[in-house]
Amino acid sequence: MRISELLKASGEYEINRVVGAIGSLVFIVSANAFVAYDVFIKGREFDITAYCLAFPGGLATCVLAIGGAVALKDRSVAAAKIIHDTGAVPVAAPAGPQVPVQEVVQ
Repeated sequence: MRISELLKASGEYEINRVVGAIGSLVFIVSANAFVAYDVFIKGREFDITAYCLAFPGGLATCVLAIGGAVALKDRSVAAAKIIHDTGAVPVAAPAGPQVPVQEVVQ
């Protein structure tokens, strides 16, 4: 599967996926650019441990934000389709049967 196919939904590019992919690429490039700036321009020593601990967390944040945005949009589109097709507004499922609780009198 090509990367361009991952950015499509129903044959068209989906804005959340495209913006998320661009944002993730910007994060990857900018994180490495900041490290290079610190090492070459400011003359600091490169700390591989701090880099390896920080970089995956930032990338995971990008991926989770993209996934959350796409999931929220998909849920909203599904609800809109139900409303359009049936006229019924989806509601949350009931909490289940309520069991009466007897109070103990002392």
